[in-house]
Amino acid sequence: MLDEVLKPARPKDALAYICFTSSDLYPDDDWNFVFGQASLRDRTGVWSIYRKGDPAESPAAFQKCLVRTLHTASHETGHILTIQHCTAFECNMNGVNSLAEADRKPLHMCPVCLRKVCWNLQVEPTDYLQSLEAFCTKHALEDEAKWYATARERLTK
Repeated sequence: MLDEVLKPARPKDALAYICFTSSDLYPDDDWNFVFGQASLRDRTGVWSIYRKGDPAESPAAFQKCLVRTLHTASHETGHILTIQHCTAFECNMNGVNSLAEADRKPLHMCPVCLRKVCWNLQVEPTDYLQSLEAFCTKHALEDEAKWYATARERLTK
């Protein structure tokens, strides 16, 4: 997907070229688990909803699939923005090796990784946090919305 589909199609002026699929990305038995992949050099990324649960099962299953998908999407996009796996804090950019481990990780990035994203995107952290808070509020992600609101408030003190 990265080399044969996204890389040749990526517009030259694109910051990132990303996609998601319902196909499984698990390549073979030598790998432990694959939720998504990204290439910093090519500024491409892909993630799959295949192992995220059945969103049609119930409203709760839909919400869980949404959170899992947002986590993987933002994690892979973080890699495209030069961020490696985080080992400093509990963070969206922590590496994970199973669905259970991924479910224990936060959707948000730690202060260190968040600052890297803001620098890469050339955005003000408070404005960025406010946008993320609004997104989370709109999609009923109350805990994450509260985290972003608290982080924004701490930056303005």
